Amino acid sequence: MSQAIQGILLASALTASVAAHGEETTNRKSYHITGGSLGQALSQFARDAGILFTGESTLTDGKTSKGLDGEYTIEEGFRKLLAGSGLTYTITDDNAVAIKVAEPGSDAASTLPAVKVLGKAVYDSTDPYNTDYNRTNATTATKTDTPIMDTPFSVQVLPEAILKDQQNVQFQEALRNISGAYTQNSEGNVGGAITFLRGFEVGTYYRNGFPIPANMNPARRETANLARIEVLKGPGSLLYGRVDPGGVINAVTKQPLDIPYYSLQQQFGSYDLYRTTADATGPVTKDGNLLYRMNLAYENSGSFVRFGHDEHLFLAPQLRWNISDKTQLTLYAEYMNDESVPKSGLGVPALVGSNRPAPVSRDFTKLDPWNRVKTESGLAGLDLTHSFNNDWKIDFHFSSFVNTETRLINYGGFVNAANNLIRFNSNSGDDITSYWTALNLTGHFDTWGLRHTLLAGTDYYNTATKSHTNTASNTPLNIFNPVFNLTEIIHDPKNDILTDASTAWNGVYFQDQVELPYHLHLLAGGRYDNARLSQNSSFGSKDFNHGTVKPRAGLLWRPMTELSFYGSYTENFGTVGGDATLVNPDGSQRSPEQAQQWEAGIKTELFNKRLTGSLAYYELTKQNIATPSPNAALAALGYQVSIGEAQSRGVEIDLTGQVLPGWDVIASYAYTDTAILKDNSGNIGHLLPNIPRHGGSLWNTYRFEEGPLRGFKFGAGTYIRSQRQGDVANTIQLPGYATVNLMAGYEWNVGKSKISTQFNVENLLDKTYFQNSAGRAASTFGSPLAFMGSFRIEY
Repeated sequence: MSQAIQGILLASALTASVAAHGEETTNRKSYHITGGSLGQALSQFARDAGILFTGESTLTDGKTSKGLDGEYTIEEGFRKLLAGSGLTYTITDDNAVAIKVAEPGSDAASTLPAVKVLGKAVYDSTDPYNTDYNRTNATTATKTDTPIMDTPFSVQVLPEAILKDQQNVQFQEALRNISGAYTQNSEGNVGGAITFLRGFEVGTYYRNGFPIPANMNPARRETANLARIEVLKGPGSLLYGRVDPGGVINAVTKQPLDIPYYSLQQQFGSYDLYRTTADATGPVTKDGNLLYRMNLAYENSGSFVRFGHDEHLFLAPQLRWNISDKTQLTLYAEYMNDESVPKSGLGVPALVGSNRPAPVSRDFTKLDPWNRVKTESGLAGLDLTHSFNNDWKIDFHFSSFVNTETRLINYGGFVNAANNLIRFNSNSGDDITSYWTALNLTGHFDTWGLRHTLLAGTDYYNTATKSHTNTASNTPLNIFNPVFNLTEIIHDPKNDILTDASTAWNGVYFQDQVELPYHLHLLAGGRYDNARLSQNSSFGSKDFNHGTVKPRAGLLWRPMTELSFYGSYTENFGTVGGDATLVNPDGSQRSPEQAQQWEAGIKTELFNKRLTGSLAYYELTKQNIATPSPNAALAALGYQVSIGEAQSRGVEIDLTGQVLPGWDVIASYAYTDTAILKDNSGNIGHLLPNIPRHGGSLWNTYRFEEGPLRGFKFGAGTYIRSQRQGDVANTIQLPGYATVNLMAGYEWNVGKSKISTQFNVENLLDKTYFQNSAGRAASTFGSPLAFMGSFRIEY
């Protein structure tokens, strides 16, 4: 291994963290480290021992080690690895470690800096071997790297370690771990997933801050290149423009690393699921100024729903150029190709006069086998960052996105008294083009003894959608004795309903975070936002222009390191009905949704930042809400009606991190009270659909770090939901449910490689339940008992 790569490895792997009171220095663990480069051997020893170093790596250049094979304490491991190298180590009086040249008088007094000992290593958040469930910082809430404990808003982070342990192949599966987050499989989105936060639909999600259009098929939000998911609860308009007030869901992707890393995983599971993922990263040039990363995923899977199937390909290359120590440029792209028969079967209808979905088997479908959805999308962009000095930096971002989707679907609406499902065929498609750009200036400065973190920025977003829809009524389907004999609808442009819509908005925003005396933190900011919407359709043409100023402010008190109290107020400027169909069937326009939120809460950070918890109370009111038309045919085309105003208020509790060495947990609970406040359809006082009053989750894993079971890991968890309403009229209810999930895994080292095997069980008790509803026409079953295994090799 070259000296350059060896130096990179040691610099990224080495500042010691031995035990808080010296306990871990006397504990023995089994190590299997092959001989060779001393830098590489120390790097693997640090990783296996759960310690982390930083510092100068030149001391190990050109040096080798015989490696380790057997059980050693940390001190014995150091002595063995450093034997014959001319280097030694010392543990100082304050329980810190340093490595230095053994010969006295040498100018190699350039030792690795001594670092105070921690109870457990705090991994670099970009380390692919990081197993921590907890993250202490997040950028989504403030666009600055602010500790969550100092942020006066509710922020939750799901690192990759959680996604790996739960084998969350689908993006929305991971969100079940967050309080107040629920997903809906919607007939209008042909089986795609919509997330609800704090009672309200969140149709748009973000990739590193870039909005992915709400009308893109959301079922295939890929997880293969995710480093973590950050969720800001409540309105995020100040930083993200026209967003849904329930929250901001931001997928933060993996970035190129300066250390070579390769991973290949094969997953297999119930219903003929086969999924392959690969991850490769490292330096392109010897000086490490040019780095790359490539992520790949291929999946072919069936479903417990009859005819359901999906074939999916995903590629995500990246290239980073470290122009200087102050300037970095990253180029990235993503490509996705997906062809499926919707796995939801488009839901189960309710019988006439019943307040429950029809009593059919879980493989029920409305779809003939020729149904299909084809989606092809591409994304490309760049991130440019320049630091003027230690206090001021500027960053520029640009992303472009294209998506083409065609849908050949026989939709089913309501059931008549004879239990026949009224069906119609639809041949439809969308072409979406969007781009986004943002420029941010971030600075740190003092005024009159007060420390400021200033953010000033501007962004611009534009999306254009061209849609066609061709429908025809067809033979009814008896839901208890289905006969699938429909023929495909042939696309006839003369019969198309056409829509050509564009949306553009730009904003200017300002935010100041001020550290006040007595451990107070003040955040205040505002945004001017202007949105322009244009549509030409078969129902006419409309042009809208909306401009507004929205503020947000928060105050946080942190009387001690482990505890924070906060309160905040935020206003939101949202979308027009949440979709691209801006005109109602009668030609009337819909006004932009607006919202206001009050929030207060408590945050805690325990066990040397390894365990975090939060409790929040909020009141969120939203105006100009739109819901699917009660006419099933129009609802399937995306048309919506306003229900005026609704409110959600509740309490949310989240706990994430390490309770004891080896024991990781993520737990959540939400009490959500919703109500429709204004409406012209008789729904005042009704509950919002798909939102349980009580919802919670618990997931535990335990990793054996010593002894004969070292390398084994076991996990168990549950997801609990109380009864939910299925529509805004509250005519259908979905019973509450609880599911139990399990996992078991084992990992070991073979030479320079790490091998992991894992087996997960979903819905251990095979509970029959409905996950959510899109109204009386469509409620979706949750997964039956299912299994997933995996084999991963990392190098």
